[in-house]
Amino acid sequence: MEKPLVSVIIPTYKRPDVLPRSINSVLNQSYENFEIIVVDDNFAGSDERKKTEIIMKQYLENSKVTYVQHPDNRNGSAARNTGFGMSRGKYIMFLDDDDEFTKDKILMQVQCLENRDMTWGA
Repeated sequence: MEKPLVSVIIPTYKRPDVLPRSINSVLNQSYENFEIIVVDDNFAGSDERKKTEIIMKQYLENSKVTYVQHPDNRNGSAARNTGFGMSRGKYIMFLDDDDEFTKDKILMQVQCLENRDMTWGA
């Protein structure tokens, strides 16, 4: 049985220095069928946008990571909605740019949901 795809959406705003920790915590998951969508909500041309662009270059070759930029700051809910609209996963997870997942977080949550009948939802 193929494991369901999980979309992890990471909105980022004014915290480029901590963003790699969040991204890497997903890349280091024990569960492997995921995509990461980083939504840059910094103002175009701002120092934070420039720093985020430099940081995201290290993930360009990783097919699991998608990087999208808002043309201007639209706030966290809009960034999450942008990521949601781009997601392809059966399950959606949100991760703030200053937070991180424990190594088995996705695995444990997918197993929990997959072992329930269709009356369950999350």
